[in-house]
Amino acid sequence: MKNIQFALWKKYCLLVYLVAVFSISAASAQQEPTGIFLTWKEDPLTSMVVDWHLESSTSEVLHVQEQGTDTWAQHQSEVNPFPHSERKIHRVALSGLKPGTSYSIKFGDRNKEYYFNTMPADIAKESIRIAIGGDSMHDQAFMEKTNTQVAKFDPHFAVIGGDLAYANGDSTNVGRWYQWFDAVKNTLIREDGRIIPLILGIGNHEVRKAVFEEGEEIIFNDENRAKMSPFYYGLFAFPGQPGYGVLDFGKYFSFFLLDSDHSNPIIGPQTDWFKRELSIRDDVTQIITMHHVPAYPSVRDFNGTTQARVREHWLPLIEKAGVKLVFENHDHAYKRTFPIKNNQVDKDGVVFIGDGSWGTRPREVHDPETTWYLDKAISIRAFTLVTLQGSSFNIISVDEDGNVIDSYPPNPLLK
Repeated sequence: MKNIQFALWKKYCLLVYLVAVFSISAASAQQEPTGIFLTWKEDPLTSMVVDWHLESSTSEVLHVQEQGTDTWAQHQSEVNPFPHSERKIHRVALSGLKPGTSYSIKFGDRNKEYYFNTMPADIAKESIRIAIGGDSMHDQAFMEKTNTQVAKFDPHFAVIGGDLAYANGDSTNVGRWYQWFDAVKNTLIREDGRIIPLILGIGNHEVRKAVFEEGEEIIFNDENRAKMSPFYYGLFAFPGQPGYGVLDFGKYFSFFLLDSDHSNPIIGPQTDWFKRELSIRDDVTQIITMHHVPAYPSVRDFNGTTQARVREHWLPLIEKAGVKLVFENHDHAYKRTFPIKNNQVDKDGVVFIGDGSWGTRPREVHDPETTWYLDKAISIRAFTLVTLQGSSFNIISVDEDGNVIDSYPPNPLLK
């Protein structure tokens, strides 16, 4: 009898142990960040903003280690609300980092290590690769398929120019943001643990009302913009208020994000700011700008109101500054224009690339044969990989299956 009781006791102890191990494992899994997101709001050569999402509002430590060293620095997170959600955004803004350096990071008490790279000090010696597109998630599967191709090209960072989760600033659509962050975590963290940083613009599907009419009485201040677009302004460190901004990579590259009549009007303070900021960057080697609504659409009407405003108010400034590449979105197709200056084809002009087909259902495009400004237009999901080195650039555009569908300057071997 005693042997039977002892055997039963052993089984009971084993069962308790297994339940405890399972409970600890389950708790640990629940504590993993629901979202991981990296971006910048200062010079990408020496800084990084690290976000991770948790159910807990208790501040956590971000552990940071320069790879090749033995010391882990500790940075306490600030905790911000995730709009219309029980989740919280834990954020650490790192500064004083070394250019062109890899840093390992760990979140809280978790053992899993990730890492990120700061941008190189000099692109005359080392090129940088940027994955650029827009309109990222009609469907999570579409987004993840394109993301997977992006990650294969190992870009230094990626840019999505608006229409991110298609949540329309609506609190009932918070689940779409959960899916969006799931897609980023699932596919823009490489197998070796490197997190690809993201820069995000604003589009019509970030706001409660897609566009506003000229003369409409709206006060464009921080409070009202946050009401128009609670997720965009609540979730991301850059560009923050007022919703347009410029990120300077040392003295070699400036990237401008503009708001094409979504939470800021084109006409007025934004264009005044744009003119001023372009004028003080004469010594910057390369400048690229991005906005959502295209000046030269591949799908929509060329004479649309916002399209015309972009051409009238921004393009003269862009041309004067010597910008050679402008990225546009919104139309859910791929396009590349001829070089354009003064609203006509000119070999010394600006090339416009778009048109927002990262994770959307493609639309039928205008025929390039009968559309004076279109050199290429395809109904397809795609992104563009820009390589910058010194004062030169080249691009390839890649579809969701990894096929190179376009290049600029043109590759004669690519039909």
